[in-house]
Amino acid sequence: MSPGFALADTHAEVVDLFASMTAALSEENPAGFMKAFDRGMAGLDELSRNIKGLVLTYEAGSSVEVLKDEGDREKRIVDLDWFLELRSRQPGAPTTRRREVIHCELALRDKRWRIVSMTPVSLFQP
Repeated sequence: MSPGFALADTHAEVVDLFASMTAALSEENPAGFMKAFDRGMAGLDELSRNIKGLVLTYEAGSSVEVLKDEGDREKRIVDLDWFLELRSRQPGAPTTRRREVIHCELALRDKRWRIVSMTPVSLFQP
């Protein structure tokens, strides 16, 4: 396999990782969202609490556009345009829209991409 094909496969794997995260939010599955993260990531516990609170408070629709995906087969630097549409579970409450450019660093761990750094995470506060 040529290096170009390997990097194309890597990009597809990265896109799939973030697609699974957006799907997990829509499915009200905080554990599914958090599977993308390396267990040693700084701030992981706080992010996990925020995702759980977000899912309890809102019905979330989410989409991600990859703005930058650079690196190699071991590490990636990814910038995402992440859009959230949050419908409150309270009757009559307005829908909230949030949009942020999210910077992620990924590393290959046990043959799977894991997020080792994500900033800012304020997008996911309940």
